[in-house]
Amino acid sequence: MAKFMTKNITFLLSVLLSVSVASIAQADLRDYEAPLDTANWTLEGSPISCSLTQDIPRYGVASFTSLANRKSNMNFDLALRRYNSTRVTEAVLTSEPPLWKHNQPSKSMGAVTMFPSDIPVNIKNRKAWNLLVQLEKGMFPTFSYESWMRDDDTVSVALSAVNFQGVYDQFLDCVATLLPYSFDDISETYIYFDFDRSDFNRQSREALAKIGAWLEVDKSLDLVLLGGHTDSKGERRYNYKLGKKRANAVKKFFIDAGISARQIKVQTFADIQPQSSNETPEGRAKNRRVLIKMVK
Repeated sequence: MAKFMTKNITFLLSVLLSVSVASIAQADLRDYEAPLDTANWTLEGSPISCSLTQDIPRYGVASFTSLANRKSNMNFDLALRRYNSTRVTEAVLTSEPPLWKHNQPSKSMGAVTMFPSDIPVNIKNRKAWNLLVQLEKGMFPTFSYESWMRDDDTVSVALSAVNFQGVYDQFLDCVATLLPYSFDDISETYIYFDFDRSDFNRQSREALAKIGAWLEVDKSLDLVLLGGHTDSKGERRYNYKLGKKRANAVKKFFIDAGISARQIKVQTFADIQPQSSNETPEGRAKNRRVLIKMVK
């Protein structure tokens, strides 16, 4: 009888141990990835910004973004939905094959620092492009790291390549048509004028066209400051009027572009704030100007 009970106890202990080990193994890894039947990439694009995003259920959002700029740029963010990271962590980045390509080896892509933030991962330019290349190949870039909540947990976050290729082509088209300058490049712009004129010449029209192209998609300005200037030719009283006339010509441009007149402030400085010497024709040409300052 005692032998029978000992066997039963041993059996029960082995069962309990197996269940416990299975539970621990399950707790050791938390895997986040968009399911095959719902995995999707969403494109949002304009001449000033292109973004490609994927929702990762129960985790957050992965996004690639390229902005209008003089330099080519690509940015990848991995954002958390529920809570912020609490400490700096090193994540291992690998490119994993999908289940239907299980014979294909995974590829190491190095380590990524994760920062205490609701956007713990930020990868820029060449490394961000490399993530896109792996997705284009049908691979699943995967971040693996020790959980911030429990030290005995490993978190795995994968970007799914399912339904990626078609929208990726559109994303590349969007990036190719971004404006070749940023808002900072045009937020302070000089508009130059011919002698004793307040209408726009070819050079000033080209400068205003760049601003106009931006304002077609982004009118989120808090304030536009316009300062009208002249060279030293003519009487001061006349130059004050000419400076104001030039500034008002630029003001009309902004109003025509959809900016409220209440957001535009006009000043005239005549010839009292020269940018260059009035002793030369070249210097006087630089002084006949309106300085535009756009503030967000």
